[in-house]
Amino acid sequence: MMCTIIKASFLLAFGFIIRMFLITSSYQKMIADRVEVSTPVNSWRRAVEGVTLMKLNISPYEGDTFHEVPLFLQFYHFLLTNFEQWIPLIFAIIDILTGLCLSLASYNQLKTIKRWEKIRLSKLPSSDAKKLEIPEKSIAQLSFRVLAIYLFLPYSIMACTAQTTSVLINFLVSLTMLFISFGWRVIACSLVALLTYHSFYPILLIFPVLMVSEKTNQKGKSFTYASKSSCFSLISCSIATLLLISILVMISKSITGSYDFFSSTYYFLLSVPDFTPNIGLFWYFFAEMFDQFREFFLWTFQINSFVYSIPLSLTLKNNPNFFFLITLILLSLFKPYPSVSDLAIYLALLPQWTHLFTYMKQGLLVACVFISCSVLAPLMWHMWIILGTANSNYYFGVTLAYNVGQIFLITDLLFAYLKREFYLSNGIKVDDKDKPLKLELSAE
Repeated sequence: MMCTIIKASFLLAFGFIIRMFLITSSYQKMIADRVEVSTPVNSWRRAVEGVTLMKLNISPYEGDTFHEVPLFLQFYHFLLTNFEQWIPLIFAIIDILTGLCLSLASYNQLKTIKRWEKIRLSKLPSSDAKKLEIPEKSIAQLSFRVLAIYLFLPYSIMACTAQTTSVLINFLVSLTMLFISFGWRVIACSLVALLTYHSFYPILLIFPVLMVSEKTNQKGKSFTYASKSSCFSLISCSIATLLLISILVMISKSITGSYDFFSSTYYFLLSVPDFTPNIGLFWYFFAEMFDQFREFFLWTFQINSFVYSIPLSLTLKNNPNFFFLITLILLSLFKPYPSVSDLAIYLALLPQWTHLFTYMKQGLLVACVFISCSVLAPLMWHMWIILGTANSNYYFGVTLAYNVGQIFLITDLLFAYLKREFYLSNGIKVDDKDKPLKLELSAE
């Protein structure tokens, strides 16, 4: 135990040093200018401009500069007014705490999953149960890997170096995971409300958060929507979360004096008027889209962010912690202005699910796609913008491959989860040569 604490302390210190070195170096501006890192909704430069306009008694929401909600603007104003010289230090500390929260949350979740699966494993032959069980001694090691990967993942380091406001959002997400892993439903739902108030897409996190808390209250029993107590609990918590969001919006209205901020925040995310290139799918499609088709495809794109939550909540009801991970990947895939910080948080969580890796088939392909896209994106950008020897299709080709990689990752994880669920329910079926039978998904 003491050895683990020493290792974790060393990792935290080293991760902090790397971030502080890069933030205070000449590379900071170069990284902050990267479109893969900074977007119109998370750029710290835009946050500073918003605060400056507010100090000059000019509404930051009148132009096309600032696109975050008023309470977050007030927070940035507080930081820049009182701790301007400490901003790099604050960002580095917040990012380090994010990694720590993710590690602790993963440790608690693995303990909880092991407890939930204990009854199901007891019904299987001992040989099958041994293959499917999450080893107790590996839990601390896996949570340690989560910490190490997040601290030294280039994507999280770049987001912190650029001082993007996504660092704060990732911290809130990690806190949500941590609190719900302890069973603190009220605080977790409050954090989901705060994240939703910032940009409404995180409302999808309310499904896995409530399912985790309800399954914990049922002491690991299979989650069912048919239970009256479960339905009442879910509905009441959902209503309370929506009320809290409404209160935050009303507070914002009292700060700004009107609801004009809606057009530069929520409507900005919905209408996607800014075609600044990023690693998402929206910018290229809608830059090339004919105006008469724009609204139709806009709604088609936007609905993808929400339409999968209900079927996934039914499919992943036995493990809502896994549902949380899948939701994070979906948010990264379908948001109009994603950045590498969205990728960083769920990649860091993958070691928690190493018990699924045995059943995955496309892990190497996904890894190669992410690595190649990370190398090619700045090269294609340089050819397009700097040298002028390429065009937008080159860069969009890389972003398209990146998002296809995310789709492969989701489908592979889901297939691996369903395969393991089948084994947990039916045991490991083998053929005459004592090899596991091939399982295929069926539409029946």
